[in-house]
Amino acid sequence: MMKRKREKITKKIVKSKNYFLFFSIFDIIKSIIGMVGGIMNRKGQALVEFVLIMPVLIFIIFVIVDFGTIFNNRSSLSSVSDDIVDMYKNGDSIDDIKNIYKDVEIEMSSYKEKYVKIKIEKSVNLVTPGLGKILDDPFVLKVERVINAT
Repeated sequence: MMKRKREKITKKIVKSKNYFLFFSIFDIIKSIIGMVGGIMNRKGQALVEFVLIMPVLIFIIFVIVDFGTIFNNRSSLSSVSDDIVDMYKNGDSIDDIKNIYKDVEIEMSSYKEKYVKIKIEKSVNLVTPGLGKILDDPFVLKVERVINAT
């Protein structure tokens, strides 16, 4: 049996002088590995690769969920800021506005004498472990609007 494999290898080496150099060298290496006794177990290799890749994939999924949550909260905070500006322009008091929107932090201050600066903040808790080292945990979203006070 060993003799047959050696004959195949020599035939492949002779073939390698043709245009198929890369493929024949690959076949030679594959034959040599097969002669050693079939060391490679494909099922075990697939399991090891799966075990190595799975935590990375789970981490990526959690990061996608966190960024989706951040973008969703940013959009809703922008909508809330538009509502707050409308309420302020309609003459509602700052305390009434703060009572309606208790889940966000609202701060109003005068800006260059004839403008009012409305600053809104909301905290978002991150789900992904380790992402808090890159971003602040809880991640604070901020929206600022400057409107004419008159």
